[in-house]
Amino acid sequence: MKRLLFSVICNLIAISLFAITPKGILDKAASSFKSAPYCDVDYSIIVGKDSESGKITIQGNKFHNKMSNMEIWFDGKNMWSLNKDNDEVNLTVPTPQQVAKINPYSFLNIYKNGFKIESGKSAKDYHEVILTALNQKSSISKMIIRVNKTSYQIQYIKMSHAKSGDMGIKVTSYKKGTQKKHDSAFRFNKQKYPNTDIIDLR
Repeated sequence: MKRLLFSVICNLIAISLFAITPKGILDKAASSFKSAPYCDVDYSIIVGKDSESGKITIQGNKFHNKMSNMEIWFDGKNMWSLNKDNDEVNLTVPTPQQVAKINPYSFLNIYKNGFKIESGKSAKDYHEVILTALNQKSSISKMIIRVNKTSYQIQYIKMSHAKSGDMGIKVTSYKKGTQKKHDSAFRFNKQKYPNTDIIDLR
């Protein structure tokens, strides 16, 4: 009887040691993502019945996001937003919340602070984690993240914004680079767009 009880206790301890928490899931996803020199991600944004495809290159906290009518560069501090319809570039210093709306992976830099982390409805191939903002005034009130159980790559992100509603982001392709890009890849190059007006809003 004592031997059986000892065996049960050992099994329970082993299960508790290896059970992964919602925060642990995001930690592993962040570690997998940040281990690459850079990542190329193809995605689709879904807002209501509308959808748009885009491609983003991410290196640390820098990124270059390219969509059909917009192109955005962020060097970790400054952000250049090119509107292709009117050939204007807005230069700003965005908040972390503003960056999160443009770079779907930026939450990997902020989830440890300011959010309640819970498990969601996971499926056979993914873990689901729910982030709820502790500050009710936060522009992003809630995020639902689905992480592949095998690769720990992000499959889907749903953001709830206080003013603009819900936005879903589905990752359609994910590729890790082998060598870091030059910092100029994440800054607007005026020489490539000589007829573009830059509006400095900093």
